[in-house]
Amino acid sequence: MAQKLAIIGAGPIGIEAATLAKRQGWQVSVYEAALPGSSIQRWQHVRLFSSWALNQSPWGREILAISLDEDACPTGREYLDHYLLPLAATLGDVVKTRTRVLGITRRDALKGDFVGNRAPKSGPFLLHVDGPDGETYVEADVVFDTSGVYEHPANIGRGGLRAIGETTAADRIEHYIPDAMGADEATYSGKSVLLLGAGHSAVTSLRLLSDLHDKNPKTRIFWAFLGKRAPYQVIENDSLPQRKSLGLFGNKAASGEVAGVTPFPESTIEQIQSDGDGLKVTLRRGEAQEALHVDRIVANVGYRPDLSLNREIQVHQCYASEGPMKLAASLLASAGGDCLAQAAVGVDLLKNTEPNYFVLGAKSYGRNSSFLLRLGIEQIQEILGFLKP
Repeated sequence: MAQKLAIIGAGPIGIEAATLAKRQGWQVSVYEAALPGSSIQRWQHVRLFSSWALNQSPWGREILAISLDEDACPTGREYLDHYLLPLAATLGDVVKTRTRVLGITRRDALKGDFVGNRAPKSGPFLLHVDGPDGETYVEADVVFDTSGVYEHPANIGRGGLRAIGETTAADRIEHYIPDAMGADEATYSGKSVLLLGAGHSAVTSLRLLSDLHDKNPKTRIFWAFLGKRAPYQVIENDSLPQRKSLGLFGNKAASGEVAGVTPFPESTIEQIQSDGDGLKVTLRRGEAQEALHVDRIVANVGYRPDLSLNREIQVHQCYASEGPMKLAASLLASAGGDCLAQAAVGVDLLKNTEPNYFVLGAKSYGRNSSFLLRLGIEQIQEILGFLKP
């Protein structure tokens, strides 16, 4: 009988893994808390700076029998409509939608039973799931955790803590890239916006908000970030021209050279208070403080893995990135380079202390934001080439 493979999450890596595993003869179940590709819906208006060639698997192209321009960079919406959702549809009832995994353990052992002894009779995995028909337990021989990080935004206060007043102000804080020139235009047009962060998500938001300022000059953007006045490393002959363009724009804006944008380098949020219809935000830079009055906050400060899922199994996690330790150490050793230069790391670095439990996709990088879909596809190939159904 084929082994049972449970996959947590029906994002790109979960769907790609399920598709290949099904072809290989695994008995596959995918548990998705919402709907396939639901996280991508949040940034569907954004154009990737990586092309179709880097965002499809060989088996996905073959199954769908489609030919897409490999040099073109799709938007999130185009990626969903032309690739991910059609691929998910080929899986049928393999994908259990609106079914959340609440925890993972071993059927016949407690986590503490493994101290100094692997307890060979620990049995298969047991997953606690909550779906349309209520809660139940399901068993699996192998688990792929591809649940990602996008549903768990980082806090916006000093040192990664919640800012004082952050919880109360939650309805005025956007943790994703706003569609400022589209569906969200009315929310931001003519308003004062505080943008937080200095990654590629933040500079994408910055450009969209800057375009909105060009359309409505009453729109004002205050940009607070931890780095100095040139936060982006620009690769001179970048093979991803859109990434280079974003970096150049971000560095220009950080130097105060973009209309409508006021930069606050080396700054963090300390406190948020309701102020009539808006917010009073206290920024701290060293020992100095500055108060801003804004209508909304866009917090693109990163995302974190949900570590509660694997609390009852043995997973060695990096104390800094919260990704699996072996892979995290490898990424740390190669830090500072172009993410496109990253390659498959091998099965040994994807293995965990817990046998047959694998963290794949963006969650395998923890808080490290340099993950690319191409890398997740390579992870799938390596693990399913190593395991036998």
